Amino acid sequence: MISFTLLMLQSPITVPADTPLPIPQAAVEKSVSVFGRLQSDFTILNDGGNFDEGVEFRRVRVGAKGKLSAATSYKVEIDFASNSSPSKFADAYLQINECGLGTMKVGHFKEPFGLNELTSSRFITFMERSLPAGFAPSRNHGLMFSDSTDLVTWQAGAFWDADGYGEDTDLAGANNNSFGARFVFRPWIEDKGKNLMHVAMSYNSRSGTKNFRSYPGSHESDSWAQTLTDADTFGLELAWTDGPLNVIAEMADTEAIEGAGNASSLQASWFIGDQYRGYKTSSGAFERAKGIENGAWELAARVGDYDFSEIGGDAGSATTLGLNWYVDKYTRVMIDSTTVAEDGMESYQVLAARFAFDF
Repeated sequence: MISFTLLMLQSPITVPADTPLPIPQAAVEKSVSVFGRLQSDFTILNDGGNFDEGVEFRRVRVGAKGKLSAATSYKVEIDFASNSSPSKFADAYLQINECGLGTMKVGHFKEPFGLNELTSSRFITFMERSLPAGFAPSRNHGLMFSDSTDLVTWQAGAFWDADGYGEDTDLAGANNNSFGARFVFRPWIEDKGKNLMHVAMSYNSRSGTKNFRSYPGSHESDSWAQTLTDADTFGLELAWTDGPLNVIAEMADTEAIEGAGNASSLQASWFIGDQYRGYKTSSGAFERAKGIENGAWELAARVGDYDFSEIGGDAGSATTLGLNWYVDKYTRVMIDSTTVAEDGMESYQVLAARFAFDF
């Protein structure tokens, strides 16, 4: 037995010439990373000489994300802030890569609409998003396909209205659902957004009711809101970045059974240095600023209009000046001063500050 074994070991092993050899592939292990963010807000409201103050945790989120294989990844994020009490899901989805129609995402996440809305709250320029962002459906339970190149990004999916637990919110068979799509065209992009031109359009067709809500000042001051039925909403986006200078224009228009409404916004920001806003082609949205590891300062200004007067709703404008101090790559202090002018009422001032970090 021993000699036979030795003989076998010494004998050459031959493989037929026409036998295909296996191609070595790198193993993809499951991975998980923990992440989170905290945003602590302070607001002073001056309404006709009457001062009011407010504090809140705007967002307190913890989550996990990672890969299950070379083909799949996941993300689960929970928000513990007071406005999400009790704690609720933010994002909770499975993503399947290269499934024939690009990437497929299924679960609870944002519908594809609007540049400000799809840019994470960690990376938006002002404490609150632009007035047209209030026209975006935000997060719902659905299925979306998407794909991107340096030149274009497209996203399209079907969604069902759901609460923060992913449960449908249909009442008495209302069947609130929607179809949403967004197409982004980039005539040029260099160095992950250092020089960029972004042109995009969004469309959302909803069956059932939709609450349009925008925050002209801060989350602690008054909001403008209107509920519409069977709304068709269109959005246009234009963004241009030249190094430290960034300009964004957005507009949204909706038509529903009750009538129509619209909003628009124009903002500009400038880093006092060589920093610039990062950009992610897969989502067609801005991401973490580049070159801020050792700190940076950013000046910003924004004007916006909101009009639901046709159906007796809110209408007005908001003008904001902002100053952002990037203490380091993951820590930021934001100060916004906003003048809010609502039609038929005296204008008022909102001064707000945010201390934020993420990991």
